[in-house]
Amino acid sequence: MSKRNPDSPWNPAYPVEVTPEEYEQQVVSWLKATGNALEKFEVLHSQHLEGQGGDYEFDAVAKISILKGANITILIECKKYSRPVEREKVLALWAKLQDVSAHKAMMFATSGFQSGALTYAKAKGIATITFVHGSFLYETRGFVTPSKPPSWAELPVFAGIMLHEEEGKIYSTTIYHNSIRPLREWIKHD
Repeated sequence: MSKRNPDSPWNPAYPVEVTPEEYEQQVVSWLKATGNALEKFEVLHSQHLEGQGGDYEFDAVAKISILKGANITILIECKKYSRPVEREKVLALWAKLQDVSAHKAMMFATSGFQSGALTYAKAKGIATITFVHGSFLYETRGFVTPSKPPSWAELPVFAGIMLHEEEGKIYSTTIYHNSIRPLREWIKHD
């Protein structure tokens, strides 16, 4: 018996069908779009970083220069699972962040996150984003069997639902190319 809530916005009942390359390239594209207000910003896809524990491969690494020379490294992981990401995966990302002396981390997931993963991510300042098909953003007033949204809705192909937990409640903000402010704010402030 599954304890998964198929209607929760952070754990979609039907994960988006996307190739790993298409998934990672979309995430990199969103991140690159956030950098236009920074001194120096680059996002590198599929990068290896060396730590004391060995070599780690990350789906992407963002490098930022702020305050006329302070360098910030952000690790990005893209998890394509059939079930919500568990706390242990977020804990592993935090350990890698420490080992390679990075500053921040983000995790994208096609099936959302367990509540323990969100709580741990919040405690460590790790951004959590559920990667969904753009049609996931289409809502109607009444319950209707999932169908294709009308063309006038002009939904993106893919979107992100940026999640954060506060006082036991989960809040979300939508991300796509016309709405990257939440990513930009997280990069600049957290």
